[in-house]
Amino acid sequence: MPVQALPSEWDLTPDEIKLIQKRSQLRTTTKAEFLKRYRNPFYASVPGHFVDPQNTRLYAYQQNSYRYLYSSPRILLAPALFLLAGGLLQYFAQKKRIQYNNDCNIGKIPYADRPDFKSYF
Repeated sequence: MPVQALPSEWDLTPDEIKLIQKRSQLRTTTKAEFLKRYRNPFYASVPGHFVDPQNTRLYAYQQNSYRYLYSSPRILLAPALFLLAGGLLQYFAQKKRIQYNNDCNIGKIPYADRPDFKSYF
């Protein structure tokens, strides 16, 4: 790649111009050498195939993980049991609380036996 004429406002000395041309030539040769090695399928810094164990594990996981991801009713079993247990606990707690409030309103539970719920907070 030839160096074009430089603008006169740079005021470069002939030695600087030679250095610029030398750097340009060095850049083109190293770029050509890099592309030659990069595009050569038979050039390798390590002879033979380089096998990375982590990539091997990844490919094995990708090949074998599909059979565990299909949809089935068992997938919904744990969330359904969790919601069912939470719903039952909420139902019985609410039922007991309503019964307690009704007993307090009727007068079955005297004031002395009523716990002070606000003292816990």
